[in-house]
Amino acid sequence: MLDMAIKNKLKILISEKEYREGRKLSYRTVAEEAGISLSVLTDYTSQRVRRFDTITLEKLCQYFECQPGDLLEYSPDDDLPKTKKPAK
Repeated sequence: MLDMAIKNKLKILISEKEYREGRKLSYRTVAEEAGISLSVLTDYTSQRVRRFDTITLEKLCQYFECQPGDLLEYSPDDDLPKTKKPAK
């Protein structure tokens, strides 16, 4: 299985929110408070998401008070095929 070039930083955002708010956040609590299903949250935290749904991203950004770029990160993967630039 190839690693994905787009990774999410959800676990980091959860840890930062725990620190800011001084409370432990279970995945169930995050899912309920963000308004997403526990299975979707688990897929995100396990890097198993293959398609990023805009509604889910909006809910996560609202919950964590962040921008999509704070949640997603591009990480080039040497195993992925390179795209060729068109000739001029």
